[in-house]
Amino acid sequence: MQITILGSGTYQPELKRHSSGYLVKIGKQNLVFDFGRGTLDQLLKSGVNYFEIDSVFISHTHADHCSELSSFLHITLAKPATSKFKEKDLIIYGPKGIKQTLDHMLKAFDLKKYWPTHNIKVKELMNNSVVKNRNWTLKSYIVKHSPTLNCLAFRLSSKNKTLAYSGDTEDCIGLRKACKNTDLAIIETSNPKGVGSGHMTGEVVGQLAQNSKVKKLVLTHISPYYLKNFDVKKEVKKFYKGPVFIAKDLMKIKI
Repeated sequence: MQITILGSGTYQPELKRHSSGYLVKIGKQNLVFDFGRGTLDQLLKSGVNYFEIDSVFISHTHADHCSELSSFLHITLAKPATSKFKEKDLIIYGPKGIKQTLDHMLKAFDLKKYWPTHNIKVKELMNNSVVKNRNWTLKSYIVKHSPTLNCLAFRLSSKNKTLAYSGDTEDCIGLRKACKNTDLAIIETSNPKGVGSGHMTGEVVGQLAQNSKVKKLVLTHISPYYLKNFDVKKEVKKFYKGPVFIAKDLMKIKI
C-alpha cells in the first residue's frame, strides 16, 4: 500500500499546499481520498492520470474536500477527442448526501448530456459500512465535524496493513474505531487550543493516537497560522510515543 499526499493544506489558498487529497495505490488500483483544490494537477505530478482512477472516497462535502470533483467529472464525461480517455469503471463513495451533491455539480456544469462508455456509480456510506474488493477492504465511520453535514472517517486494510484517514473531525468514537491498531493514521490537526470547533489540536491528536495504538502518525490539514506559530509536532509528542510526520504535498509513504 503506497500513499501519496496530494493536498496537505486547508481551505486557505497556499502556494505549496493544496486542499485535501490523498492517493492510495494498491497493486494496479488507484484510490483517491477526498478531491479538493489541486487534486488533478497533483495526481499528474504523482504519475497518475484521471483515467487511471478506480475509486474516490469523499469524507464530507465541504469545498476543500470535494470541489475539484466537478473538474474530474467534466474530463471524465466530456472526453477529449485527441487523447486517451477513461475506460475504467469508476465508483464514487461518500456520506449520505453525496449523490445530491454530485447531481448538483452535473447540473451546474451542464454535464448530464454526456454518455460515458464506462460505468460511473455513486454509493452512499453509513456508519460501519463495509466495501470489499479482492485486494482491499474499507470500513467507514460517522465522525463529528459539522452539525449540518454527514462526515466520515475511513479505515482501509490490505495484506495485513491498515490505514486510517480522519477527514475533518473532533475526537469521537467513530474516529477512535477507525484508528485502532492501525499501521498508519493520517489525521487532521487543524487549529491550536481555543480556536474553533469540529477540528483537533496537536495535544488531542497525540492522546488519540497513543490510546488507539497507532504505529505511525501523519498530521495533515494544519492551518497556516497553527503551522507557522506553534510547534504542532511537539504538542503531539507530549502524548504520542510513535513516529510523527507533518504532511507535505507529494510526500510518499509505504506501509
